[in-house]
Amino acid sequence: MPQARPRRLLTTRVRTTVALGMTALILAITIRGWSDAKSRWLFTDGWHGWLPMALDALFYCYLCWLAFWFIRGAAGAERLFVGGWFAKVLLSPLEILRPQWAVSIKQIGAFGLAVALLAALSLLLKPSDVADSPGKTTAT
Repeated sequence: MPQARPRRLLTTRVRTTVALGMTALILAITIRGWSDAKSRWLFTDGWHGWLPMALDALFYCYLCWLAFWFIRGAAGAERLFVGGWFAKVLLSPLEILRPQWAVSIKQIGAFGLAVALLAALSLLLKPSDVADSPGKTTAT
């Protein structure tokens, strides 16, 4: 069975630059504490009952499934980039379950974003034949 090649998410310098900028912005917001608003679930905010809680659990499971496949599909520095972002995204709802963990979760999320920022910076600075190729080959 042939080994599948990992997909590349940050294939061009423009995509890598946008990813680097967005990561830097979210990291700055996280560090400065602008996002001090309470973390909330998606569907249970204002609704009561088992259906909104089930929808929240399904959405969170879907995010975990996406994180697994994105991280599995990436390689090298892109894997660090995706893992850093998902560390921030997947840990933030846990603040609701354990409010005493909120500071630690925010610090872990900020560390994950810092790793993602450094990974995007390394991808941007790394010379790449694939990233800037015009799509033409020299094969005869």
